[in-house]
Amino acid sequence: MVPSLGRLARLTLFTGPNCSLCDVAKAELAKVKQARQFQLETINIQDKGQGKWRKKYVYWIPALHIDGKEVVKGRWDATHVNQALDLWEKEQQKTDGGA
Repeated sequence: MVPSLGRLARLTLFTGPNCSLCDVAKAELAKVKQARQFQLETINIQDKGQGKWRKKYVYWIPALHIDGKEVVKGRWDATHVNQALDLWEKEQQKTDGGA
């Protein structure tokens, strides 16, 4: 489902090296991507310049934001992402005057 004005959700996935849950999260996002459109940025919290995210998520990767808002962290699956996207779409309809 795409919001009425066609604006895509911007998802940010926070990951790290040697993170098996991050691999699972990427696979779950791929499942969601088969049915829904969104933009995805991946940030490795261990990369240079990511100190803010490293401090916040050092024990909580993978974490996912939609348009800058944290929606899930730790262990999650496609169902959680779909629920978060449903809420995001409803919020967009309200702010866009759609519903």
